[in-house]
Amino acid sequence: MGDWLALSDLALPGGDTRPLEQGLFICETALPLGEGSVLLQWQDGPQRSFSIFADPRAGIVVLHRAGQLVRRHVLPGPLPFGQGSARITYGWSRHTGAWRLSYGRIGLGEECTIAGVGPIALSPHELAGLCRRDGAALRHRSLLWFGVTQGARPPERAPWLGLRTPVQTARGPVAAGALRVGELVRTADSGLQPVLRVNRLRLPSRGSFAPVILRAPFLGQGSDVLLSADQLVVLSGAEVEYMFGVEEVLVSAGALANGTIGRLDGRQAAIDCVALDLGLPELLLVDGLRLLSHGALAEPPLQVLLPYEAQQLVSLMARRSLFGAA
Repeated sequence: MGDWLALSDLALPGGDTRPLEQGLFICETALPLGEGSVLLQWQDGPQRSFSIFADPRAGIVVLHRAGQLVRRHVLPGPLPFGQGSARITYGWSRHTGAWRLSYGRIGLGEECTIAGVGPIALSPHELAGLCRRDGAALRHRSLLWFGVTQGARPPERAPWLGLRTPVQTARGPVAAGALRVGELVRTADSGLQPVLRVNRLRLPSRGSFAPVILRAPFLGQGSDVLLSADQLVVLSGAEVEYMFGVEEVLVSAGALANGTIGRLDGRQAAIDCVALDLGLPELLLVDGLRLLSHGALAEPPLQVLLPYEAQQLVSLMARRSLFGAA
């Protein structure tokens, strides 16, 4: 789970009604939304409920009931709903007695915020009810995912590999999810290297956290590979040499999600995945691809393209005859 206390569709134990000292509820939704949309609504009898309401003109409303206490927190509109996707966050602290509600469209650098005092803190019991997959909580069709963390800000995205991603090892290809500390994996430049740490994660996998499927055989791999959009992938070929004067560069997998080489995969709200730490940044051999290992703070072995550079490179690659294998 990492920094997440709860995530959409993740089964959690219920029954603990003690309020969390602090937390941050986060949800992402597809736009546009219609007028008066109830994004999320959970109720446990007449005494416990939690809901989020969104309207372009009225704004965002968080309604929370716990026994005799009822709180209605409002971020008044009008708000810039428009197109794309948006993030709503609701944070609380019992220590300071404060709450904060914000809204913004993802990728545009905008944030509308309001703060106040006197929140009701969510409890593990409520989180369990919200996350259940049996319909206990009503979810709007535009709701992409939601989660709760104890941090003051949403956790950052991170590079990772899908559990079934075949990593080359001393004993042949092994699914990333089956690797253990000490396993010898093959690298492009340093031969066999031991895995020092396997970070097992459960993360959102829609909206701004959506992973990428790199489709075979466009980059030389034998099968489709599921990766984080932040995972760095080696690209080579005539286009790389023409644009950057080097034989190879590193590009985030998200830049390759053009619909043909790769595509975003938002089929599930949360995903289990792993990050492999070899100590220093190494190029893992993965079914014909070379992927940068995780966890290392040292400089990567190749130039890492900036987003606009990666977009230009992928556009140039697209002009090659029907995206032939790289």
